[in-house]
Amino acid sequence: MNSDSQITNEEDENPFKDMGFIKFWIVSTVFWFSFPVSLVICYLALGSVKTKQLVKALVHDFLQTLFIILVVICVIIYTVYHYVSGLF
Repeated sequence: MNSDSQITNEEDENPFKDMGFIKFWIVSTVFWFSFPVSLVICYLALGSVKTKQLVKALVHDFLQTLFIILVVICVIIYTVYHYVSGLF
């Protein structure tokens, strides 16, 4: 029972969410450039809980980036359409 609550507490405290922008950018870049090897090294060095937290933070960052890119592209397309359609 005690170990279950300890694991839950460790999962709630994600140290990768509190990293600064530059530090997390460096960690994610190194992780993705050496993906299969980095996943194994993280699992061996940090353990399963920290590796799971890192992967969650990386996936969250990736999805957030895709969403921002999608919004920017939609705004650009709308702006171009709005101004170009007035010319015809």
